[in-house]
Amino acid sequence: MKKIVFLICIIFIIQSCRTQQDVLYFRNINEIIQETAEVYTDPGIQTGDGLSIVVSTFNTKLSEPFNMQAAQGMGSGGTAMDPRSPLVYVVSSNGEIEMPVLGSINVLGKTRQELAADLVERISEYIEDPIVNVRYVNYRVTMLGEFNKPGVIESSTEKLNIMEAIAGSGDMNLYAIRDSVMIIRTVDGVRTHAFLNLQDANIINSEYFYLKQNDIVYAMPTKSKALDINTRPLTVALTVLGFATAIIALFR
Repeated sequence: MKKIVFLICIIFIIQSCRTQQDVLYFRNINEIIQETAEVYTDPGIQTGDGLSIVVSTFNTKLSEPFNMQAAQGMGSGGTAMDPRSPLVYVVSSNGEIEMPVLGSINVLGKTRQELAADLVERISEYIEDPIVNVRYVNYRVTMLGEFNKPGVIESSTEKLNIMEAIAGSGDMNLYAIRDSVMIIRTVDGVRTHAFLNLQDANIINSEYFYLKQNDIVYAMPTKSKALDINTRPLTVALTVLGFATAIIALFR
């Protein structure tokens, strides 16, 4: 009886174990040639993006009409909002924002730098030497699947790569398939997807290495997870049976 229990336990251990190679990142880092030009490109502004736009000049009174500001109110946690804080411009479904004085402006597909340059040109008709600062306030990606802390990653910068996002999700767990991580991306209303092999260091030269606003990263589970879930009751039963066998053998 004890030999049968021992044999079954060994079979389950062999089926569920993973080697070191299965969980390594960048296994061939010494074999690749990194491109000299970085693959990163500034993302274009999409519908639903939240933008903070601040206009400044040597005379603050002159720039005030171009800065839409928050009304006095209560923020999260019951703290008072600073009425001087700039409001967030949310890009509408038709790709436009409404700015004081300037009115409707189409921003769809423009980078932050391109939008800032466009606004400088428009505002220069009213004031001299304006400075325009544009930044994202809701740059985020969604991490799903076999991460230790799946959820939404919010970034203070749009230059966020896949490894930084994974680190922000507490790394992948041992059930994650590392050689086929899905990236779902929507640009100008068109949804695409790609698979990244995180064990191949060549991903640093991929256009998907740097994530974009609203990307979805999905780490799929290995077959061993399904096996573990399906056989968990049997594992518990074998554990109990093993204890029972040990106790019986002890009192014989």
